[in-house]
Amino acid sequence: MRRSLIALVVGGLALVTAAGDAAAQQCHQFTGDVWRQPGIALLPSVRIDAAGYHTPSYEGDYQGIAPALTFVHPRALVMAMMPAYRLQRNGAEEYGVGDLAVATRIPVPPWSLGRLRAGFGLAATLPTGSALHGLGMGHVMLMPEFWWRSDHGPLQIAGTAGFGRALARFDGEAHQHGPAPLVNPMNMSEIEGSIAAFARVHPRLALRTSFYGAVPAGSARANDRSRLIMAEGVVIDVGKLEISVDLQLGLVGRPFLARGVVQVGYRFDLPTKGARAGRRRAREARPARSTRAALDRPMRCALDPGDDAAEVGT
Repeated sequence: MRRSLIALVVGGLALVTAAGDAAAQQCHQFTGDVWRQPGIALLPSVRIDAAGYHTPSYEGDYQGIAPALTFVHPRALVMAMMPAYRLQRNGAEEYGVGDLAVATRIPVPPWSLGRLRAGFGLAATLPTGSALHGLGMGHVMLMPEFWWRSDHGPLQIAGTAGFGRALARFDGEAHQHGPAPLVNPMNMSEIEGSIAAFARVHPRLALRTSFYGAVPAGSARANDRSRLIMAEGVVIDVGKLEISVDLQLGLVGRPFLARGVVQVGYRFDLPTKGARAGRRRAREARPARSTRAALDRPMRCALDPGDDAAEVGT
């Protein structure tokens, strides 16, 4: 059960804020703009979401909270997220953790010049959630992707194209797939893609619209289903604090009826090697300057007028 590693992975505003589906989407929790500020950073965040759903097999709602931690470096990005849920399914309630999501992205230098940035990524979910209670898929899921982002002043456009594949048997016993409340992808293997646009209307406010879709790949199965999700949201920046609010609608495939997502994150800039060396040189230079100043200071007799003389006399 992992929150869609790609629904809002599209690209957006960094802080880790970023990306969803009732078959929930919470893996690609970082957006494409995590490199908008130079340097190395640590981005802790927490994501809260709630959704209602209705499928041929299940009806109900769920609420989730997902702390995440993202490490950003000019050459790579690494993210880990651990969701927990309250799931109401056909009148029964379940509580527990979901599947652990981990992901990485690497920009390709020849494709990351000027306004364009592009590269490859790999995400995975690990079966830490209970498949029996609908909180996890019961197996590992791998999701490689190609991502890109293009900046045009206050407007940013981003997208992804990827493939999801379950590392499980296709006998229907070793996995949880199909239109279940908290399982995304919904197919054992599928082709996924997303597109998003971000418009900064104020130095501290941006609007975003995104679409995420997936179609089954490989041999057809009874539970295979295509889906399309639309999301509208706002992102508020207050210094290094970022708050995002999204409303998501399941247009095709009934992943959910509607889903609300709130995410809060903070960017902690980490010192680079050059910055540490500069501070070290500054510390080493301070004693030398103090010694020089003492040697250059004119000597005066204790009987000379002045504060020093007064102190000695005292």
